[in-house]
Amino acid sequence: MNHRKFVVTSTITMLVVAGIVAGLAFYSNVIVRASVPDLPEVIRYLPADYQVVFGMNVDRFVKSPVFMKFQEQHGQEFATNLQEIITKTGVDPTRDLHYLVAAGRSLEGHKGTGVVVAIGSFDESKITAFIKSKAPTPPFEFTYTDGTHVLMIPESDSSKPSKGVAFIKPSEIALGDQDSLKALLDTRASNGAGIASNPVLGPLINSLHPDEMFWFAGDAGSILSKAPTNTPFGGSISAIQSVVGTLNLDQAVVGKITANAKDLESAQKLTDVARGFVALGQLAGDQNPDLTELLKGINISVDKTQVSLVLNFPFELLDKLQHAKPKAAKI
Repeated sequence: MNHRKFVVTSTITMLVVAGIVAGLAFYSNVIVRASVPDLPEVIRYLPADYQVVFGMNVDRFVKSPVFMKFQEQHGQEFATNLQEIITKTGVDPTRDLHYLVAAGRSLEGHKGTGVVVAIGSFDESKITAFIKSKAPTPPFEFTYTDGTHVLMIPESDSSKPSKGVAFIKPSEIALGDQDSLKALLDTRASNGAGIASNPVLGPLINSLHPDEMFWFAGDAGSILSKAPTNTPFGGSISAIQSVVGTLNLDQAVVGKITANAKDLESAQKLTDVARGFVALGQLAGDQNPDLTELLKGINISVDKTQVSLVLNFPFELLDKLQHAKPKAAKI
């Protein structure tokens, strides 16, 4: 790994325990403050043209059975890595990191761009010193027009930076590409409506609650507009206009995903596709009682143009399925 990648990776690892992110983070790639006052304030900084937004209640996650299970399985390794992060950055991700918000958009002919904002308690000077100590050449360091301290990490050839860190305030740190960080800071400085003015995402996130462990909302219509339709499910998927969902991992796995289709016919087709996948799973479940029990906790319904998938099954079922040994084939 080159020095630049190491610095970026180390900085992100400081904010989220690497094992958690690798195992549970998922890719899908606002709100008026008075509506849901407990949602992180940074949501209103997000630019209006973003297409997807994701939130993680870290405080709730580190108290969950899934995190405790992770600690049991990787006890010594986890403790060693965590202590190294604390020593180098002054941040204990399990104690000092409270919430994560990520958002972005796709670009024509390019990969998507966006930002990740960590909310918690951070030591800016120690984090800055850590980044500088690992960079092959000094980071591009400057104060943005709104007074925010920004560190941009050089490319391996030191010609230009591509990723950086913005210290918005002692409780907020943003990571992302240069253009996305500027867009975030400009939206914050202007005190504009930001993503709250987005006609698709604004209402979706307005319906979410900050106590959800994971939540996301996406403008599926713009993201999937270029998706191929010459596949068995291409037409159904491309008919989705927006999607919003939540997931909680406690004693039970509880979640809900709601997709809005463009019309009644598309909603029914999407429902049929989803139910078809569940039916296929039930066929496989004939040989596995645990899988059968899990599938009982999946409910799919349609209401006009809204298709909802609801999850509710004991968390222990996932653990059983993970450790289940495949049966030997009969000869």
